[in-house]
Amino acid sequence: MEYPPLSPPCPWLLIAEEKEQKSHTRVFYNLFDDEFYNFKLPELAGKKCIGTSFGWLLSVGTNFQMSLFHPLSKHQLSLPPHPYVWEVTHEYDHDCIIMVIHTNYKTLAFTRPGYKAWIDIKCDSRNFYDITIYKDKFYAVNNHGDVFFCHIEDDIAFAERIAIYKETEDYIHRYLVESSGDLLLVSRIQGGTHYQDNEFINDESEDEDESEDENPYVTLGFTVLKLECSTELKNKNEYEWVNVDCLGDQALFVGGNSSVSLSASSFNGCKANCIYFTDDNFDFLLATLNGGGYDMGVFNMEDGKIKQHYLGESLSYFAPPVWYSKHTHMHYVC
Repeated sequence: MEYPPLSPPCPWLLIAEEKEQKSHTRVFYNLFDDEFYNFKLPELAGKKCIGTSFGWLLSVGTNFQMSLFHPLSKHQLSLPPHPYVWEVTHEYDHDCIIMVIHTNYKTLAFTRPGYKAWIDIKCDSRNFYDITIYKDKFYAVNNHGDVFFCHIEDDIAFAERIAIYKETEDYIHRYLVESSGDLLLVSRIQGGTHYQDNEFINDESEDEDESEDENPYVTLGFTVLKLECSTELKNKNEYEWVNVDCLGDQALFVGGNSSVSLSASSFNGCKANCIYFTDDNFDFLLATLNGGGYDMGVFNMEDGKIKQHYLGESLSYFAPPVWYSKHTHMHYVC
């Protein structure tokens, strides 16, 4: 088969590779034509790929060495090593900023090409879930759903809270996604055996005999909000959250380090008003029977139903499947 260039117009799944395999070949899956594509990428052998941004892959080696790798040009950009990186995103520019969520406290930091270390971003919050670029600026969201605007000037940086999420919800993962010019807060509701006190637990599971160890967590649904403001950013009190019940022609692709919104009508088989998601519950990967990668699917905003988008098995404790796309904003800022 003559493979297309590794610059897909729609997100592909980068299939999991176990840590011990150290293969020179990586497998990508196109949901919409149901095809697998193998690419020789020895630069990624034995490395954990934790996200993509503008066609770049963020990889972490066993020695915690981090790098950005572009599969088409084969160009690599070395980053300062770090043992605890959760999310990353970057600007599409040679003089870029790479921004991460790091440490056990999930705080913010950034670096630039050629820097030897990460620089902490001052903030009165921690436990951040996602970071993204919106209108050429960096934004972050914490576990409560509060959104922060990140000011970076030379080597001085701080994060300013600009929107407060007033609802109280547990067992939620948050994503920030730019869609049709708006900044969306996408909240992922999870249940499962690790959430015994969660009111969202699905008591109507069709598989009552399923082992508890097999599903310590499972996605039950999503909610979507839009950040609205009537004035410029400096008037921070003008921001508010507005419920979004319909995405129109847009389809959202969310997952650790790789989230994007695309026009569904541009791709045969892509479903509008749906949220495609990967398994990114990194906190509980070791509690699963065979690793992460089973909690993936498509959530329909209209009827609330979830269906699988990948019928194969791609499990890994090391690096579960992630989206690969030239559109996605990784959670590092380069």
